[in-house]
Amino acid sequence: MRKYDHALATRLARRAVEAVAPDELPQFAMTAEAFHRTPPGQRFAAGRRDEPLGLGLETVAALLSATALTAAVQVLDHLAQQAADRTTEAVGRRLRFRFGRRRAAATPPAVTVGPLSAEQLTRVRQVAGQAALRLRVPQEQARAIADAIVAELATVAAGPVDPGGSVASPEDSGS
Repeated sequence: MRKYDHALATRLARRAVEAVAPDELPQFAMTAEAFHRTPPGQRFAAGRRDEPLGLGLETVAALLSATALTAAVQVLDHLAQQAADRTTEAVGRRLRFRFGRRRAAATPPAVTVGPLSAEQLTRVRQVAGQAALRLRVPQEQARAIADAIVAELATVAAGPVDPGGSVASPEDSGS
């Protein structure tokens, strides 16, 4: 799993928790902090005795907050992979243009990344829903988590997706 923007993952997950489990909002910040602090491979492992109160993320796994955070991270990972694929493709085109047997007067293709398309948002919804279902969340709640993440992402996605996997919000770009 790649590095991801903790603040954006938290924002996406918070929207899902507001929709699916508003009763978890009071402890959401604490859950998100523990989630981001725990290495991915240990997030749902049994707790250690040296943890405060003996509560590990396996306890938190019962909360929909942890599921929403997992789905949000998977979505950001998916977007980062898409951006990396587009970048690789664009670099390949530029190299072929530069060193290929094309006319010198031709111009290389422009590389632009804008807001997410409806097709991309549909795929993101699938990624989020599948992530929730893998954590054994009922289908209806998995669908609601995915819908909320996509809704929040659609509002955030007014900015471009960068290759690092984060989506710049309009506030981040100084607009």
